[in-house]
Amino acid sequence: MTFAEFGTLSARLHIRNHRSVDPIVGDGAANVSLTSYGKRISTVWQTIETIGAGTVKPHRLILWLDDDDAFANPPAPLKRLQARGLEIRHCRDYGPHKKYFPYVNEIWPDEPERTLVTADDDVYYPSTWLAELLDAHRPDEVTAFRARIRSDGPYCSWPMCSTTDADETIFATGVSGVAYPPELLCTLRARGDEFTSVCPFADDYWLHYAAVATGTPIRQVRDVAAYWWPRVMASNRGLWDGQGTANDAISEPTRRAWLSGDRHRTTVDI
Repeated sequence: MTFAEFGTLSARLHIRNHRSVDPIVGDGAANVSLTSYGKRISTVWQTIETIGAGTVKPHRLILWLDDDDAFANPPAPLKRLQARGLEIRHCRDYGPHKKYFPYVNEIWPDEPERTLVTADDDVYYPSTWLAELLDAHRPDEVTAFRARIRSDGPYCSWPMCSTTDADETIFATGVSGVAYPPELLCTLRARGDEFTSVCPFADDYWLHYAAVATGTPIRQVRDVAAYWWPRVMASNRGLWDGQGTANDAISEPTRRAWLSGDRHRTTVDI
């Protein structure tokens, strides 16, 4: 997307949201799940419109909200998207873990062979986003558009990923979109909400070490980490404090929780 196209994107999305009756879901091989909170709920529809306008549309597109009022009476743009296939589902407040944890409990048991793709609520995704992600994805791997290379050093020293080779040291970051295989979703469901006491605000770490603990390779789609256009009003990136010290404090406890955890809890009865 050029800068000029980006400058008119918001206006074009407004027109699309008010006028389009085209479905935002289709025959894609994955379900897409995301969450939002606070003031972002009023603007997350823009992100959803970009996903729904993709060359490949997700099988299901699900927005998880813990806000009782917003769930009972969504903003008008979200109601219009519901008419075109968006599912809005209520859940407990699991912070950023809302994008996948309610899914593994409520959706995965009915679709245990389906790939899950998570998205962030403050990004304009390009039209080829889902198509390219699924084309690169392999059924037994985690696949991300943006990743770092994990090392023993502090988070700020981890280089951006510059390879498409799969490895357990590749640390997927959720902002640009990540695909998760069904087997890993099963493990996440079996492990429950232990993350609430280990890394309640750091879903990337919980998901990364889940993959490492289960021997699930992690791969980046391209040899250059992708970063899509962000929505300006939603620029707060959670734990990032400019140096990553908050991340450093979380990494080791999360690694220990997974690698010293009950290894046999990798499957659950449906």
